[in-house]
Amino acid sequence: MSIDTRRQDSLLPEQIAAMRGEIAEDREVRAMRNALAKNSILKVAENQDVLASMQHTFSSELASPAVTNQMKSGRCWMFAGLNVLRRAAAKRLRVAEIELSENYLTFFEKLEKANCFLDDVLTTLDEPKDSRLVTHIFNAPASDGGEWELFANLVLKYGVVPKSAMPETQHSSDSHAMNRILDMKLREQGLSLRRAHAASAPAGDLLERKGFMLSEIYRILAVFLGVPPSTFDFEYRDQDDHFHADRALSPQAFYARHVGFDFDAYASVVNIPAPDKPFGQTYLVAHLPVVRGGPARPYLNVDAATMRALTLAQLKDGEGVYFGCDVVQMMDSEAGVLDDHLYDFAGVFGVPFQLSKADRLDYLGEIAGGHQMVFTGVHIVEGLPARWKVENSWGEEHGQKGYFVMSDGWFENYVYQVVVRKDYLSSGLRAALAASPQVLQPWDPMRGL
Repeated sequence: MSIDTRRQDSLLPEQIAAMRGEIAEDREVRAMRNALAKNSILKVAENQDVLASMQHTFSSELASPAVTNQMKSGRCWMFAGLNVLRRAAAKRLRVAEIELSENYLTFFEKLEKANCFLDDVLTTLDEPKDSRLVTHIFNAPASDGGEWELFANLVLKYGVVPKSAMPETQHSSDSHAMNRILDMKLREQGLSLRRAHAASAPAGDLLERKGFMLSEIYRILAVFLGVPPSTFDFEYRDQDDHFHADRALSPQAFYARHVGFDFDAYASVVNIPAPDKPFGQTYLVAHLPVVRGGPARPYLNVDAATMRALTLAQLKDGEGVYFGCDVVQMMDSEAGVLDDHLYDFAGVFGVPFQLSKADRLDYLGEIAGGHQMVFTGVHIVEGLPARWKVENSWGEEHGQKGYFVMSDGWFENYVYQVVVRKDYLSSGLRAALAASPQVLQPWDPMRGL
């Protein structure tokens, strides 16, 4: 039953006067008001005891190569994925570290997103232009966002190259202007297809137009990012100072020979405690940017304890873990600390803040700060994880040379996804992973993963 507020919806002067009276002589309000007049809320509310307790030391950790830097782009998912792959490459090559080209994958990510967008336009030609679906499709077709399925299928289709073979450019590192121009062109192309359909253009003509449109996008990307190499020479020295040279390698051959990561051996495991998404089931989100023709990689929903145990098992076996989280929550990026008690907002304002993980998903309908990183260590106290080591992609000026420390409470509250070997799943979860997934609307909260 809803409440009729028509007779009581005005905020009355006497109500405001009562509120003012309640705090008129409140010394805590005055003190906090004075503090916030000259200081950031994050500085005032930060719990110094928590900050001091979050040491960057771990009982178990992987090697820590120099962190990468996504700069002013939203490619965290790609950087996290390549940070997993570069460890596999370093092991095969017997080198201390290597960085794989993010710009190379960015080129094909944008091209595949353009193909996806134009396909979505063609499949919704009879939808009203102001329908929720068409509005969603046209919203930001060239945005930087992505997830594990897109990353995996890009690598499997296009391979990878070392960063030296296709370095970053101004617009891969600062993608705002490039994305605006791509969005502008793609929307123009999408509108052209809809108008041609309204004028009774045959399907074959529309598909021919689509092919021409993709060649336009390729041209724009080549100007912004450079032309991806079809072959390249790879020269390096291993840890024993032995020189190696591989000539005329294709990106796919480089991947097969020097990386060889088996994507099919891994599962995308999530913890989404929402009433409409039972644990032990799989999900896909419709109209996410994907590589057409690539295999679907559904999300398997599990409880938080299971997700923690799977992450811990893989780390104990000496392998990093790709993960997704709500990074804007309870974070000090300068110190590199993620702790669910880092900021005492209740203490500053004198009012409680009590939204749970389930509440944020169920009612806000979003993961506010979707961000992907890699777990590379853990600190165990009395058999349980107390804090986690995190490899970020924001450069060395954040945290301890780019590495963060996360409390286990933060893991529980704000980590939503991990990518782990299927070997660690129970027989029941493996069976669930093999079942047909439920397909969710593109505006479902899981889109933020």
